[in-house]
Amino acid sequence: MADKKRILVLGGGFGGLTAAQKLNKLLAKRDDVEIYLINRSPYQVYLTELHLVAGNRVKPEGVLYSLEKALEGTGVTLVVDEIHDADLKTRTLRGRKADYTFDYLIIACGSEPEYFGIPGMKENAFTLWSFEDALRIKQRVVEMFEKARYEADEKRRREYLTFVVGGGGFTGIEMVGELVEWVEDLCREYGIDRNEVSLMVVEALPKILPNLSEELIKKATSYLERNGVKIILNSPIVSVEPDGLTLKTGEKIKTHTLIWTGGVRGNAIAEKLGLETGGRGRIKVNEYLETSEKGIYAIGDVSFYVDEKNFVMPALVESAMQSGECAAHNIAADITGKPKKALKLNLHGNMVSIGERYCVAEVMGRKLTGFIATFIKHAADMHYLFGVGGLGFVREYIGHQFFRKNRGKSFVVENIGVSTSMVWLAILRVYLGYRWLVSGIEKVHAGWLAAGDKLVAGASTSPIGPNTPEWYAWFVEKFIFPHALFFQTVITLSELAIGTCLLLGLFTSLASLGSLFMLLNFMISGSGDMWFFMVSLAVCFSGAGHSFGLDRWVIPWISRFIKRIVRGGGQKAALPGSFHDVVG
Repeated sequence: MADKKRILVLGGGFGGLTAAQKLNKLLAKRDDVEIYLINRSPYQVYLTELHLVAGNRVKPEGVLYSLEKALEGTGVTLVVDEIHDADLKTRTLRGRKADYTFDYLIIACGSEPEYFGIPGMKENAFTLWSFEDALRIKQRVVEMFEKARYEADEKRRREYLTFVVGGGGFTGIEMVGELVEWVEDLCREYGIDRNEVSLMVVEALPKILPNLSEELIKKATSYLERNGVKIILNSPIVSVEPDGLTLKTGEKIKTHTLIWTGGVRGNAIAEKLGLETGGRGRIKVNEYLETSEKGIYAIGDVSFYVDEKNFVMPALVESAMQSGECAAHNIAADITGKPKKALKLNLHGNMVSIGERYCVAEVMGRKLTGFIATFIKHAADMHYLFGVGGLGFVREYIGHQFFRKNRGKSFVVENIGVSTSMVWLAILRVYLGYRWLVSGIEKVHAGWLAAGDKLVAGASTSPIGPNTPEWYAWFVEKFIFPHALFFQTVITLSELAIGTCLLLGLFTSLASLGSLFMLLNFMISGSGDMWFFMVSLAVCFSGAGHSFGLDRWVIPWISRFIKRIVRGGGQKAALPGSFHDVVG
């Protein structure tokens, strides 16, 4: 155990999780390496989607993704603990539960709010930088509407209903975009006139969304103003009180809810490590993402990386994942004696959702707005989630974003989302399987496997009927008639296989797809059954094999097996000493 290299990845966001998975893939065949991912909770929090929780679009669990599931089938050990101190001399991280020594360390603990020393900001403003922050904002907005409903004094009621977002960057604009839509629902629920609600964005710079093109900034500004948002530019906040804030111009805004998104800095752990820092406490790294201390790397939001063109790595999911892969590669290279590689960022653009109904995006030089931009943003989110959690994370995202969300459900989605007992679909599955199996057995007894006389011209079972399309008749004459015995065998064995799988609930979706394909061909030839086609369709997409079927156990096992192969497999390392008590 003393000869093993211990690699710690601190932080389970997109960057840290990507780094841990990449390390496992590169070092899976070595038994002299241990990889640990340390995170303060067992979940990855999709931080850039926190505004969806704060604005009550999705349920709180809609931004939480299981790290245990993401690491399933890998040799990475998940440690749930909060690191509060560190000692570089002994190369030790100190957590609430235990101390963790390391040979290599990847710091991926993200960032935290920057208050710029503004009096009262930290004490009186709400921030949007953690899961807990999002829940507090959501609760606060509801609390203000509840107070306003029973407040007789109009001036005080308007103070309760004034919501100010400090900062016009991505996070701030996405937050106010959610409020634009949510307050419509809240006004109806609490019987409040929408005109009494004030939504504001206060920005110190002369424009919002400074990282986007002027064209998109104008469109975003226009959309917000059309929806009742007041945008105040060139106006730094100089002080914050419990019941309001003061701008540099001297103007005072009365509000009980200021949401501060005006700046971020490196996580406080960076200072405790004593590493050299740059812009707002972020850890300085070289082109390999290595810090001033050999063997210690920093990635994502907590790192301060400037390339040869003086471009500072932005705080984006894409850059976090790319920097995570780079750091993992370089640690593996150091262990295996291979050359390191410099970080070459390949960023594709920026996307800002302004509520569910509008979005602006700049992707690969193209400026997009509205539905197309919204579609691209959802696609990007699913791409990132697939990268760290596979189809399981994508399925969760789709469920939370479209089917189980709190507001804005369309009529179609609401009806699609109505659930029923899987037992009824299992009964249909078994009956469909029985019919296919009986049909296959009848064909065996009728000699379909013995002589090629069942699919030829003139036979009662010929695939050419009175209503067969010309193109299909041509296909049958050219390909099926000359090889009748082969196609008879394929049809018979397929019916037997489909029937058996459906009866057992084994590979149900594939069997149902086979059923659909067979029935479609029969229907084209004039002998199919629409009722059985619709039953096959229902069984195919319902997961009916998980009720009284083998899919309940087989599919998860196959999923774990594939993950093990794709990610390099490996056994989780044993944890000596104080480690062992943490992860059991």
